[in-house]
Amino acid sequence: MADSDDLPLVRSVLHPTDFSSGSRKAFAHALAIALIRKTKLTLLHAGGDKSKSWELFPSVRGTLEQWGVIEPGSPRSAVFDQLSVRVKKVVVREKNPVAACHSYMVDHPADLIVLATRGRGGPARWLKGSVAEEVARSSDAMSLFVPSGGRGFVSPANGRLTLGRILVPIAHTPSPQPAVRFATRVAHVVGGGVQVTLLHVGDPEKVPAVTLPDESGIEWTTVVLGGDPPAQIVAEADRISANLIVMTTDGRDVLIDALRGSHTERVIRRGVCPVLALPVTWTDDVLSGRSIDDVVFEQEQREVKALKSAFRGAARDLHPDLADEDHREDHTDLMSKANKAYEKKDIAELEKLRKRSRKKSPKKTE
Repeated sequence: MADSDDLPLVRSVLHPTDFSSGSRKAFAHALAIALIRKTKLTLLHAGGDKSKSWELFPSVRGTLEQWGVIEPGSPRSAVFDQLSVRVKKVVVREKNPVAACHSYMVDHPADLIVLATRGRGGPARWLKGSVAEEVARSSDAMSLFVPSGGRGFVSPANGRLTLGRILVPIAHTPSPQPAVRFATRVAHVVGGGVQVTLLHVGDPEKVPAVTLPDESGIEWTTVVLGGDPPAQIVAEADRISANLIVMTTDGRDVLIDALRGSHTERVIRRGVCPVLALPVTWTDDVLSGRSIDDVVFEQEQREVKALKSAFRGAARDLHPDLADEDHREDHTDLMSKANKAYEKKDIAELEKLRKRSRKKSPKKTE
């Protein structure tokens, strides 16, 4: 496998598993990526008893021995000592896998989530659930969807990586450039010999302008088709026997797209091959080599700054000590509500309270 320095972006991998045979292929992809990148791999199972579920997790050491990466009978420590892969297995009581992922990722953000899907015709089972939109909004990770019945780019039998053909659908919105850049970096991992097909479904006169890097070992082809975009993406992936489809997605996370029936979700459901979805809001930052932890931290800092600014503004307008006698009682009540809004990190509520205060307070006259 390629040196880990050739693969940017991924410093932590999360793989939710239901222990089904269908998730074994996704596990192989998650493990192979962690192995290439020499990074942390977390296996997460929802709704189980830790004492009973532990033995059901796929065997990391057994798989690596099967792949010939470590010697048979190697101690548990060999995975990290020899390969620099730190493995963590987590069982949570929450039965809803979406809620479980949400809860876990609040404190343990990951660069990449590797998910098993049912493939052709069936929705990704773990996307179901009433809290799915909340998970989608709170996740800032790339998502790799691996169909149980379609082609993969990692062999579960020997760990061999096959990424000779990559399909990148392009449109004006969202920008396809991050997906093009990612496909270029992937080509470095496999040492060249990669065919990247750029597919535009739409007007031949309105093909998006894409900057292609001048890299050896990559053959670029542009295909323009008419018709239904998801159907044509799947058809072209079948035609070229694509190993991977890379798509930039609108929204904070591909999962929100999936729940709304987006093009990405419809491609994922067909399960022809793995689909890597790059959330457009952070792709530029992460593709430059920064960790998702850094990106999330900066986002959190901006949110904290905005919250504190809103609270300071509310305090200036609502504090009872600054109100006249007739409005002091009202301001005391509003300030109490402002404190609660601050605790809940509700900036919108703070602004509403400020507006209520201005309506109740008399206008100052010269």
